[in-house]
Amino acid sequence: MKSRAFRLAPAVAALTAGLLLAGASGAAVATPSENSPSASSDTANKSDNELARAGWQVRSKWYHDQGCCYEAGNLGQHYGDWHEYDCKRKQDNHGHRWWWLYTK
Repeated sequence: MKSRAFRLAPAVAALTAGLLLAGASGAAVATPSENSPSASSDTANKSDNELARAGWQVRSKWYHDQGCCYEAGNLGQHYGDWHEYDCKRKQDNHGHRWWWLYTK
């Protein structure tokens, strides 16, 4: 009986070490980078050219209020259409102020 326990001990130790290493590397991958912008990033202070250079795209739909814009952004993010979004209020050529959805 003791000989069987001695044969299993190295295998259990190797398995435990493998699981610990896999858990540590998985946590490192799951942690977001500090340099990556989030959905709450401040795009209101950026011009359209700066947004385009940063990889942001404006969606072709405008929204009457901020809540609808953020709801559309949440839905698109949930379904995997984009990773990040933000809403920015802009004035069109006719003087109307609409909320535009920017995605990345």
